[in-house]
Amino acid sequence: MSDLIDRYLAAVAALLPKDQRQDIIAELRDLIMNRVEEQEAVLRRPLDKREIEALLRDIGHPIAVAGRYGPRTALIGPELYPFWEFGVKVLLAIAAIAAIVPAGILLVTGHGGPHTISGVINDFIASALTLIGCATLVGAAVERGWIKLGDFSQWKASDLPHIPQGKGLFVKSRFEGLFELIVTLLFIAWWTRLLPFPMGALVHDGGDVGIALSPVLTTLYWPILALSVVQALSSLILVVKPGWVRPRASLELICSLGGLALVAILWPAQPLITLMLPDAPGENLAHLQRTVDLTFKVMMVVAAGVYLIKLFVDGRRLVRGK
Repeated sequence: MSDLIDRYLAAVAALLPKDQRQDIIAELRDLIMNRVEEQEAVLRRPLDKREIEALLRDIGHPIAVAGRYGPRTALIGPELYPFWEFGVKVLLAIAAIAAIVPAGILLVTGHGGPHTISGVINDFIASALTLIGCATLVGAAVERGWIKLGDFSQWKASDLPHIPQGKGLFVKSRFEGLFELIVTLLFIAWWTRLLPFPMGALVHDGGDVGIALSPVLTTLYWPILALSVVQALSSLILVVKPGWVRPRASLELICSLGGLALVAILWPAQPLITLMLPDAPGENLAHLQRTVDLTFKVMMVVAAGVYLIKLFVDGRRLVRGK
């Protein structure tokens, strides 16, 4: 059952500081193997899968073990603190997204100003403090037994994803998959006009701003929608069944090939968006248009590079199944 032990160690390693990872994992592996040998000596036979699961469960959840070995001081409790810290990081990311996205929309649509940045900081601080306070109250309640964990303590090493040790650069977590899924669904809702977005008449310094999309975007309506749906399915697999490596790699390869094809089609069709502001001075409007065009060029170059890297990474995953 070395696969369970390797999967367990890989899950712990992904949560450890890079400079201490190898030493800690080597020490933890020795600890686990010593316990396995002790139990096998008592039973006079190799341990089966169920017994390995029980042994790893006794050692602790990967998050708790990583927190135990890492240089941390427990505020709520030595076992619960790593879970609290992990949850706070997720909540801070949510607070940042909730503060930045509305401000970004205001700036893009011309409604923002110097006060927008200060508003982002104030909103983030208020939301972050509130969420951290709620997380601390929940942690304290769990620590004192007011909130029961139920089946959470009955986790299994076989449920952990395969994470190659030392190669976690392109490994996504379920949280990242959930965030990716939400963003993709929002894009699909906007692309299909289920979600209104200020792309028609915008207000800028008292005048109407018109945004004209390139005809090529209308021509590519269905291919872009199809690729978005494929990407949503890939993210959904990561959230629901992270062990389905090959199906997700296949969908990611389709998205990467489709993305490269879109970049090849859209690059010569620039400008993709044309701004129209009748009351604005021609020089200012031209400068704004050049800025928008340059932004799209940079985005397409970066996207092409990401797609090429993903072709290699997901191609390997498709072949190896890891």
